[in-house]
Amino acid sequence: MGPFPKYVRLNILILSTFVLWGIAAVFAAPWWFYVLVLVVSLTITYFGTTQIASNFHLPTHCKAVNSDKKEIAITFDDGVLNPMQSNLVLDILKQYEVPATFFCIGKNLVSEEQIQVLKRMDAEGHIIGNHSFSHANLFDFFSSKRVVQEILETDQLIEKHLNKKPLFFRPPYGITTPNIAKAMRQVEHQTIGWSLRSLDTVIKEEKMLLKRVQKKLKKGSIILFHDHLECHPRFLPLFLDYLLKEGYTVVGLDQLLQLQAYKKTQ
Repeated sequence: MGPFPKYVRLNILILSTFVLWGIAAVFAAPWWFYVLVLVVSLTITYFGTTQIASNFHLPTHCKAVNSDKKEIAITFDDGVLNPMQSNLVLDILKQYEVPATFFCIGKNLVSEEQIQVLKRMDAEGHIIGNHSFSHANLFDFFSSKRVVQEILETDQLIEKHLNKKPLFFRPPYGITTPNIAKAMRQVEHQTIGWSLRSLDTVIKEEKMLLKRVQKKLKKGSIILFHDHLECHPRFLPLFLDYLLKEGYTVVGLDQLLQLQAYKKTQ
């Protein structure tokens, strides 16, 4: 697996801003033109940083390679924050025979109970991804060196308990930056985003949540959920019944993206 290509959109944007300012100076443009160029540049940068599907700072995988089939992938972030809730989610997935991907935070893989849930996820055929070690509020301000450290620490924990090294990484909050892009060029992981954000951290009522997901659902969707939330034991059966009714098939994220989920052992 080769390194990620170096995306240079931010450098191009900065250069373009200075070029436009230079042209404006030559033609004695009014002050508001300089402000307008700056505001537009900052808006583009903000959008590219906060919208993971924009591929602004680095390439990300946010939907199926082939969206002709009615196939989707379900992903859960922040595992294993609440082992009890995670087990309830796993019970439902097992009942419906549906695979999912759990992006786990390293600091949540400490207690014996958390580790047992991690092992259950793997044993029941779910993919384990890397969601950083700390999921810190200021993760997007970390240096590239620290981002690499967070990814490798979580890899080591997962590999210690499962004997598998994950290759899927989802950055906390779905935010990307030049430093995160630089870090990703130093590791072997693929950056995973989503095409459907359920907003399950905001919408607590299961029928309202179902209505939102139904409205946004498309072929090839990668859906973002959080397995520690209390709404999911009520929501998931409704959602999975809807998928069956509409003829959707839930497949593993590796199958949907046609990518390898774990590093091959020698």
